[in-house]
Amino acid sequence: MSCLRSGRFAFTLIELLVVIAIISILIGLLMPAVQSAREAASRTQCINNLKQIGLALQLHHDTHKRFPPSRLPGESQTWAWMILPYLEQQNLYRQWPVDVPISKLAPSIWLTPVPMYFCPSRRSSADAGYSRPFKQRAGCVLFDSVPGALGDYGASIGTTGVDFPLVSPNGASVPPNGAFEYARGISIARLTDGTSHIILVGEKNVPLGQDGQWPWDCTIYDGHNPSCTTRAAGPGFPLAVDARDTGWKFGSQHPQIVQFVFGDGHVGHVTTSTSPWVLGLLAHRADGQVIPEY
Repeated sequence: MSCLRSGRFAFTLIELLVVIAIISILIGLLMPAVQSAREAASRTQCINNLKQIGLALQLHHDTHKRFPPSRLPGESQTWAWMILPYLEQQNLYRQWPVDVPISKLAPSIWLTPVPMYFCPSRRSSADAGYSRPFKQRAGCVLFDSVPGALGDYGASIGTTGVDFPLVSPNGASVPPNGAFEYARGISIARLTDGTSHIILVGEKNVPLGQDGQWPWDCTIYDGHNPSCTTRAAGPGFPLAVDARDTGWKFGSQHPQIVQFVFGDGHVGHVTTSTSPWVLGLLAHRADGQVIPEY
């Protein structure tokens, strides 16, 4: 009878290294696809956030015959607070009467975040934290600002950089020209360039490492500090193209685009390579100029 010898089989070192190399290549090919799918999902959620904000603005207009102002006089509410009833946040909204300054509120009110105000490509309401205290200008009731909930979207105040009239060198008054103004709301009838061509709200630039820091990222409810909740666009205010850009401008965490909701409620994106001049046409509510392709 013949005897059968049992043998043991194993990988050689070279074979093992080849297998490891193949697996590493596959992982390297897979990771960008996973990251791309994740960003696509985050971008879609951001679009939905802006759609809901746009709808809330339209409902506010239906009720009050105008959009909310960028902020109310005194240490009071911003546009982001005034549309809370139309974002199913009535209980939060009722806790801050219009005639009460933010310094008189219970901290739990201004520390309450609204998840819809956060783009998931940047952060969520759960991990965003709060605004950090900063020294306020002379004449303020509080020497230090109040900490509060943050947000990733800003209202467009046009091309001038402020939401109130400026005085030109020759003494003439230069009115704000965006969709939002200090102390008074703008009606749709005043968006004479066409609602589909006017920016209402967009993603705001927050430089890398500056989360919660004034003037880019302070509480979204505090109307006393308008840089927190508004942005300008146009010559002098181009879109941010880099995460380290420290400009006070619109910007996002999406590759090469910034997303906006427009006057008619639709959400669209503007590429970061768009000319500041064209961007200014989108931010100005009544310049009467034709907007080229962008």
